Amino acid sequence: MTISDKRIWKNNQIIKKITVLFFCISLASVAHSQVQIKIATLAPQNSDWANRFNDGSKEILERTEGRIKLKFYWGGAQGGAKKNKQKIKIGQLQGGTFSPNDFQANFPDLNIYGLPFLFKNLDEVGHVRNLVDDELTAGFKKLGFNTYGFASGGFAYIMSNEPIKGYDDLKDKKIWLPQGDLISYRAMKALDLLPVSLPITDVLTGLQTGLIDIVAIPPVVALALQWHTKVKYVTKIPVLYVMGFLAIDSKVIKRLRPDDEAVLSEVLTGIYDDVDQTSEKDTENAMQALLNIGLIEVAFDENEYNKLTDLLIEPNREMADNGMFSTELYDKIFMYINNYRKNASINN
Repeated sequence: MTISDKRIWKNNQIIKKITVLFFCISLASVAHSQVQIKIATLAPQNSDWANRFNDGSKEILERTEGRIKLKFYWGGAQGGAKKNKQKIKIGQLQGGTFSPNDFQANFPDLNIYGLPFLFKNLDEVGHVRNLVDDELTAGFKKLGFNTYGFASGGFAYIMSNEPIKGYDDLKDKKIWLPQGDLISYRAMKALDLLPVSLPITDVLTGLQTGLIDIVAIPPVVALALQWHTKVKYVTKIPVLYVMGFLAIDSKVIKRLRPDDEAVLSEVLTGIYDDVDQTSEKDTENAMQALLNIGLIEVAFDENEYNKLTDLLIEPNREMADNGMFSTELYDKIFMYINNYRKNASINN
């Protein structure tokens, strides 16, 4: 090989290396610009939730110039919460919508808001959430998830095929609890009631077959999941406070450009803020819709409600002492509620 041939060969090698380098850079750029975030949810495809998420997804896609695409799987198409968490862990999904009891095993403090008969009205809830929400959000960060606020679902009301007017009417009735909700299970057992644990996807069938007699659910959810078609009565007492949230694996968030992450956070936080703010009005509208459809509203005796509240004070404290959730956080929330009630009583 002549000196000239060697130079040509060397130049060709350099050109090949440069070509490969630019090709790799190009691939990295494409991969970075096409981050797809797959999210599973129980929300039906034609629901208000779906419309909000679809609008938000379009805004994110446009404002990030196509670099972030949200893909939703509606109506439990990817399975229940437990399965979705497993899929997130292995990378088949990047996020999902959840309720607090879905994280009972690794974040039990989140369930304190949903203790049965803890709150009497949404004003109490709002007061406590202003003081505690940030602490719960920080807890999710430690678990490796980004969240974008908690969306209030309002209070769960009793829905049944027989009128429920007091504590005695609850006895000997099979009461549905979400699968994995150990806290509510303990509370129901403390009240000598009959909890039946089922996945949310099996509740409609459970009502139809008589496997369960009573559900406690927000009116909005009852309408969305069609549970109202299998019950006759609704008892409007605040059994427990319900909220939901979107959790996305922090690993996929770290792959985003900072400005794109800011857009994603802004849009998703805005959706959850909006739902949270309109929750009370949505609950009222859904409740009226249930009555218009033909469900019969039943009054629950106030003294009976206070009896249930008092009966659960000691069991709730025992659950905290037994490590089912933080004693410190429970005591803080209980103090916040009592102080709020005292001030409300003085002002009235």
